[in-house]
Amino acid sequence: MEDGSCPPAVAPSGSQAEDYGSWTLKQKLEDLINCDPIHGIMPKNPKYKAYFEEKFEEKLSTYVRVVLPKLRPAIQKDSVKQFYQVYNCWSGFMGLGEFLYPDILTNMASQNALRCARVALQGTSPLLRCRRRADPNTRHRYGFAPLHMAAENFSVDMVKLLFRCGASANIRTKGDNVIEGLLPLHVAVENASMHKYIEDHWAHGDHIINLIFLLCLPEMKMFLDTTRLIAKQTDNIVDEVWNYIQHEEKHVQAAILLLAAEKQLRGRLNKSSGKASLNGFDIVKSRIGDALSTIHLEGLNMVQEGKNGRALKRLKDKKEALLTALVLVCIVHKAGEALDGYIQTHSQGSRCSVLKAKHGGPPPFRCL
Repeated sequence: MEDGSCPPAVAPSGSQAEDYGSWTLKQKLEDLINCDPIHGIMPKNPKYKAYFEEKFEEKLSTYVRVVLPKLRPAIQKDSVKQFYQVYNCWSGFMGLGEFLYPDILTNMASQNALRCARVALQGTSPLLRCRRRADPNTRHRYGFAPLHMAAENFSVDMVKLLFRCGASANIRTKGDNVIEGLLPLHVAVENASMHKYIEDHWAHGDHIINLIFLLCLPEMKMFLDTTRLIAKQTDNIVDEVWNYIQHEEKHVQAAILLLAAEKQLRGRLNKSSGKASLNGFDIVKSRIGDALSTIHLEGLNMVQEGKNGRALKRLKDKKEALLTALVLVCIVHKAGEALDGYIQTHSQGSRCSVLKAKHGGPPPFRCL
């Protein structure tokens, strides 16, 4: 359970390990003071490290076996009173130092327990004997952060609460129990792409306009709103869009992210560099153009070498996918603001006009 913002402890080399016995009292004390098991930082001294790991696992095991079953009803009901009752009796097994176990806030996010989460993030009541708070950027023991759970549930209010309390949108999943390297943004986009209306009414190879019609359904607003909130706090959004475009089967995900992040892609400041960036849409178009040029040259070389069949078919499919993505980018670039305005003002509208447009009827918005 390592904080996404903290580097993992570096394992000492053999020569360093031999020096532990000669450490001064000051060095030993500093090693113990600097350790933080909640965030995955253990003492460097192997002897102390083994002791801390054993004790930490014992306390965590007690929390899972004894405390969690008592805490779960409070989280399910989002009852602050019940949460305090459990905490007052079992605070010794609900965290270390000033922090609650990451599992607690993650469970609250998964149940959308806003009142309990707010109390946990702000810090338990000073009237209680041991005051602790939840760190919004610490991973659950299975490798995901609270924001990943809020993204999976498309809880706009929980996402807002986590961001207000300092959550980072750039922490990736880590560990053997999860797909590694996923941002909360990826969780939101992938889950939104599996919406029933999209799966029932659009297949890879269908006209891209039809996909945009479906994303304007009232039922999609919650998914787009959540994705938009997370995208706004995610670094390198152009790279994230490009990663989806590079995959031939990811047009739905690319469309969702383009619509959700269209304001960011219109030339806002790049957070990672602090400098004004080029228009994000133009950067994506340029990358698509470069990729198409590369494919064209590869195809010419194959023809000259007498190659054909599967290799050329593969290049043709990649070219078609990139051309489709280019059309998608151009549509959102030109009409994204109008589309977003339609989605925001027709959140309670009928899906009939959108589905009729998808099947050839008049579009419900003039921009298309």
